[in-house]
Amino acid sequence: MYHLKCAKGDIAERAVVFGDPCRTKALSSFLDRPSLVNRNRCLLTYTGEYMGTKLTLSTTGMGTPSAAIVCEELAALGAKCIIRAGTMGSISDKVSVGDAVIPNKAIPLDGTSHAYRERFKLDRLPVASRRIAELLRSAALSKCVMAHTGTICTSDTFYLEGEEDASHWKNKGVLGFEMECSAIFTIGEIRGYEAGAILAVTGSPHGKQRVLEGDEISMAIERCALSAMEAAVSVELARK
Repeated sequence: MYHLKCAKGDIAERAVVFGDPCRTKALSSFLDRPSLVNRNRCLLTYTGEYMGTKLTLSTTGMGTPSAAIVCEELAALGAKCIIRAGTMGSISDKVSVGDAVIPNKAIPLDGTSHAYRERFKLDRLPVASRRIAELLRSAALSKCVMAHTGTICTSDTFYLEGEEDASHWKNKGVLGFEMECSAIFTIGEIRGYEAGAILAVTGSPHGKQRVLEGDEISMAIERCALSAMEAAVSVELARK
């Protein structure tokens, strides 16, 4: 692979992806016998075992273009399940900082998803695997994480969304904004892997402080990541 300098066998059939390479590295400590199989372009990728099952943790970087590249290459290397564990900003009164959101649909406001959907003539919204979403909810609840299921927006921009954008999408029932899910879901539909996501809420797109930090936020992110890892190893992959 051009970006992930891996060969078949380096990547597990089940993968959890993170935007931040530091988060990937930190979560690799929960794997048994982790092996760093890629460091090229800071797309840190580890493969080891979790709960007795082979699992890959990989870095997508920020935004759908980078996420699309990584998911294309993971799929080419044999991944059949890819779950994003990340963060998002809430625009819903029902979703608080520290909660988790398990998106079942992603409204594609980004250019990458639009390009794929035009090329492959896809007309429905990008959707997550229903059974992966159910496994994520079960895993999150077992870790005492308040988990909400619903629609999110995937955007190319971090700083442009303001109160007007938030009000528009809030009135349509959208829970919040993030920057990768629509591409991960779309490419899953095209390349044949099951996709899902669990997102820790770390702030609001139109808040005075867009992203909050602290021990409670860090714990929420870690619990979501571990929920993703548990769901990934629990899913029974279809055999062709």
